[in-house]
Amino acid sequence: MKRVFLDTNILMDYIDNREHGPEAALLLDLGKRGLVCNCVAPVTFTTMSYLLHSRGRQEIYDCLQKSSRGIEVLPMDAAQFLQAMSFGPVRDFEDMMQYQCALAGGCDVIITNDRKGFEEYSTLPIMTAAEFLQSLLEE
Repeated sequence: MKRVFLDTNILMDYIDNREHGPEAALLLDLGKRGLVCNCVAPVTFTTMSYLLHSRGRQEIYDCLQKSSRGIEVLPMDAAQFLQAMSFGPVRDFEDMMQYQCALAGGCDVIITNDRKGFEEYSTLPIMTAAEFLQSLLEE
């Protein structure tokens, strides 16, 4: 089973039903059905709660709970932080931390709608949700 690392923007697309929300919903459904293993870093939910700060506490909690169903939250530790720091200044340090978490968690691919944060250093394939779903159809 493919281990799929989901960038924070994929879950935000799902929660806010943004432009790529339908693809995000399909990807999350595949995880709930056990066809892929969707993974995130713990910081994903911290970042989401910050991005959702204008909503009430209960709504934020409900969004986090809804988006975490069927998702494996990977461990994150000091070794991953030190590895991220060893790269020096990067465009998006949050993405670097997520990348380190994906590597340590044995993920096969990173799914994001913002490749720029990962392109400068990722050894893992980087795909949008739509590209990943299309690749599954072609297998």
